[in-house]
Amino acid sequence: MLWRQVAECQDPQGLERQGRGGLVVELRPLRSGEPREVAGYRLLGELGDGGQGSVFLGRDADGRHAAVKVLHPRLLSDERATRRFLRESATAAKVAGFCTATVYGSGLTEGRPYIVSEFIDGPSLHDLVIDAGPLTGGELDRLAVGTITALTAIHGAGIVHRDFKPSNVLMGLDGPRVIDFGIAKDMDVSTTASSVVGTPGFMSPEQISGETATAASDVFSWAATMGFAATGQPLFGRDSIPAVMNRILHAEPDLREVPEPLRSVLRGCLAKEAGARPSADDVLMRLLGRTAPDLRAHAPRRTGSRAPRRDAREERGGVRRERGERRGVRAVRSDGPVAGHDVRAVRRRWAAAGVGVLVVAGMVAGALWRNAGLPSAVGRETAFGVELGPEFGPTTRGARVEAMAIGYDKDSPVVAYAERSGHSIEVWDPSIGERIDRLADAGPSPVRSLMLVPVGGRQTAVWTGTDGIVRRWRIGDPKPGKLYVACRSEARVAPGLWRKQPAVVIGCPDGQVVTLDLTSNRIVARAKPVAGPVTALAWDEASGKPLVGTGAGLVGAAAGVLGKGEVRSVAAFGDGPAAVTVGGSTAVYDLASGAFVRGFSTGAAGVGVTSAGGRRMIAGGGDGVTVWNADHGERLGDLAQGQKVTALAVGEGLLVAATDGRLRAWSLSSIG
Repeated sequence: MLWRQVAECQDPQGLERQGRGGLVVELRPLRSGEPREVAGYRLLGELGDGGQGSVFLGRDADGRHAAVKVLHPRLLSDERATRRFLRESATAAKVAGFCTATVYGSGLTEGRPYIVSEFIDGPSLHDLVIDAGPLTGGELDRLAVGTITALTAIHGAGIVHRDFKPSNVLMGLDGPRVIDFGIAKDMDVSTTASSVVGTPGFMSPEQISGETATAASDVFSWAATMGFAATGQPLFGRDSIPAVMNRILHAEPDLREVPEPLRSVLRGCLAKEAGARPSADDVLMRLLGRTAPDLRAHAPRRTGSRAPRRDAREERGGVRRERGERRGVRAVRSDGPVAGHDVRAVRRRWAAAGVGVLVVAGMVAGALWRNAGLPSAVGRETAFGVELGPEFGPTTRGARVEAMAIGYDKDSPVVAYAERSGHSIEVWDPSIGERIDRLADAGPSPVRSLMLVPVGGRQTAVWTGTDGIVRRWRIGDPKPGKLYVACRSEARVAPGLWRKQPAVVIGCPDGQVVTLDLTSNRIVARAKPVAGPVTALAWDEASGKPLVGTGAGLVGAAAGVLGKGEVRSVAAFGDGPAAVTVGGSTAVYDLASGAFVRGFSTGAAGVGVTSAGGRRMIAGGGDGVTVWNADHGERLGDLAQGQKVTALAVGEGLLVAATDGRLRAWSLSSIG
């Protein structure tokens, strides 16, 4: 988010700036198809976008603002995601309002779940530190006391947060607030075990190991967050995820820049063994100078390497370094402070709330002192161009990857691919560089077109080969499911929707286009819009119809034929514009009017689009990968520099490139 001091006004370019007490947040204007009103709140624009849903700023008839979170349409068929989304409001409602954003209500709007909660005026701790540097003195003390007070209240309500990190701490005018209970759980062993959740740089050792998350896990994450606030950098580094996780498990963080007595408190909280850490209420009492004699604030230190110390100055300035500056690739973000931005004013206003924070903390501490023994047993910070992990995929250098697809399985990113001459499909987790499943026999013909889509809550691969038969396989199943004879020869597939259910659109060499409902496995639409072969496919959410690439342009848009020449690829931004690639150039068109928006020289290896971090992006591969802002046209950055890219897959805020037969994956999002 970008914050500045301005009066409430309407931006002449369509960017609405809503102000409260002089502090404002810049909003992305609402797009076609997005709700205009939810639960009596008129939506003014989008505040941000995450893995589960979009968050909008709303205002009711009395002028009260609220944050309105709405589940992404693509997750409506995922029952697990829907349950987790709705559980967030119930979990947050159990926690005292002084330490989190108060939940006003939840429900359904046009079939999509929503949560309405208090709008917190202020940046996240992550953004505040990145923009203005580490916190010091009383400012740091107030943050530590305020956030551990919040954690004490969360644990007192019988909840373990499981994702405590800087981007989940909002610096409100009345003190810090802990948000995002999307993966929080009740303190029940049966519900907190068996899944790895959290953000790698702030996860506890037991979470990384897949063990039960407890209140002690939150204490570790709190300490890692306070270390970030005090030093301006993650305590366990910011390079590859495997390297960060290894340091959390085996290395001791460098706390020399953290002042005492906080340093000693953090050292005890960062003990590798959960049982060696103090509880949140013990930490609070120590910070307030009312420590019990047996507080384990100086737990034995495990021998091992020390996490690398990094220059905090790398984190500041108009252009900042990000994780994974490897192979000469420098990932940057350019959405720094805007003109008039005075982050010191934000910090002064927040510091003025410090007395209130300490009063509340004192009240909580008093209750804890009288009632010792409150329950103590009760994934990924990303930014533009952050490489997720090591190279992965084919073991043979120079192998030709023919088809790739991106999706999520059990809340983790997955990449499915097939080699040009092979008859198998492999599924990998790019964040750790490990294969998680393999379908040895994908059919008698080589795979030519591949997609991933959740069906019935399970991630499913759908593909076709040179024989024109469409096949499907649920990841984790030992063999493929049903098949459908679609075309007489090689076909193309693309994900679509039918009555809000997942579907596959199939294009044939004779110009026939078929839509197959993947839930019922029946044909719901069939047409022959062109006489020649279908060269590319995409889905237009606004019209609920496919966009069909041909040898003479794109058909299916309301405005008629778009582009000239053979369409090599087409990708749509949901219900927004579409990117049409002919040769090595990509043109963005408004589908309703047919108007040309702008063009890009995207190369010949592949083109993809995605929306993440509040931006719509286009990526093109050839000599490396270039990513552009699709709305404004500026070049955001280059990935895989100096490498020949032979295939590209983009989606879900992720980008995967095939280079010399191996695969590399980046996150293009700013999550959290």
